[in-house]
Amino acid sequence: MSWSITAAPFKVSLSGSDPALQCSSANTPVLKFSGTPPKGTKSYAIIFWDQMPSSLSGRWLVFDLPRGTTSLAAVSAGNLKLAGGQAATNEAKRAGYSAICSKGHHDIYIDYYALNVASLNLPAGTPLQTLHSAIKRHKLQEAKAHLT
Repeated sequence: MSWSITAAPFKVSLSGSDPALQCSSANTPVLKFSGTPPKGTKSYAIIFWDQMPSSLSGRWLVFDLPRGTTSLAAVSAGNLKLAGGQAATNEAKRAGYSAICSKGHHDIYIDYYALNVASLNLPAGTPLQTLHSAIKRHKLQEAKAHLT
């Protein structure tokens, strides 16, 4: 099974059988992007959320992805440099990706942002709230997906 975000002009695809969605994974999910970005797009940011019955957790926070980025390959979950971008500190207090390990139902949300700056000028490992504030200031367009 695979999912995709489609919110004109973006499409983001994620395989439902991606091993990164399993607790034992030491790697990030593989994401593929397509579509024409809005005029003025200079970079992208992605926030990968995990919704459990009692909480919402940011699992993977990526920013400063260059405009020409068409995919993110599986890399070590702790890798802070991804396709020219950087990883922020997630809610598990890790800079990088945290696999989904708790039992029970999880809904996954992916927020994909086109930004009007090439860099948010934030260091790798920056906190979620700081990243989210910077994204809001520079957002041209966003696409959201809910994967169950």
